[in-house]
Amino acid sequence: DKFEVLNENRFLFALKGMPEIVLEKKEQTPFEQIILGAASDKLPFTLTADIQEVDGQQSEVILSFKGEFNAMMAMMIKSPITNFINTLSTNLSKI
Repeated sequence: DKFEVLNENRFLFALKGMPEIVLEKKEQTPFEQIILGAASDKLPFTLTADIQEVDGQQSEVILSFKGEFNAMMAMMIKSPITNFINTLSTNLSKI
């Protein structure tokens, strides 16, 4: 529902039925990998983007999500997180 770049190291997103979440850059290997993590401990997770160059103008990105949630929370956020990954994929060129 919402996607906003806050600065070069942070962006905010909101999904229907969930609070806004701020992601921040945790680690980066230029042109190879970036690890984003939740700026808050309320939903502890990381999102890793592994980048592989296809040619001089294009790259392929594989997104990996890793979170630490109890079973109840995992059930509640599975669909919204899937939607988030899809939204992020669509907006990847903006971050």
